[in-house]
Amino acid sequence: MHGFPAALTRFVGREEAVRDVAGLLEEFRLVTVTGPGGMGKTRLAGQVARQVAARFTDGAWLAELAPVRDPAQVAAVVAAALGIQEQSGTPLADTLAQALAGQQLLLLVVDNCEHVLGTASAPSARTWTGYGTRPAAAAAPT
Repeated sequence: MHGFPAALTRFVGREEAVRDVAGLLEEFRLVTVTGPGGMGKTRLAGQVARQVAARFTDGAWLAELAPVRDPAQVAAVVAAALGIQEQSGTPLADTLAQALAGQQLLLLVVDNCEHVLGTASAPSARTWTGYGTRPAAAAAPT
């Protein structure tokens, strides 16, 4: 588990939601958790990631987009969360795609992406498609 804060309290009363999201991750490469602010999407995504992390040979990672103000920085934040460094002369999206090409299976939780949604999803389709990577559980209010 990379980038996930430690759970300071027990996760109570959402077992069915955890099972549902964990089950969706078995079937789909992309799962989006949506709802109004404050309902616990981030906590749910983190709990699911903790529960299913062993399924992902290349780990579970958290990319936190709340502090991103410039949508052009989304790729940089995702790369930083994954520990991927920019390569001189190569667009960052290409560097991400190349780095992920060698991955077997990883879980990426992209949190708080509603304010950069267009940018957050654009590199996703290009970067993640065709790789064993499973971007998952984007905790974003609708």
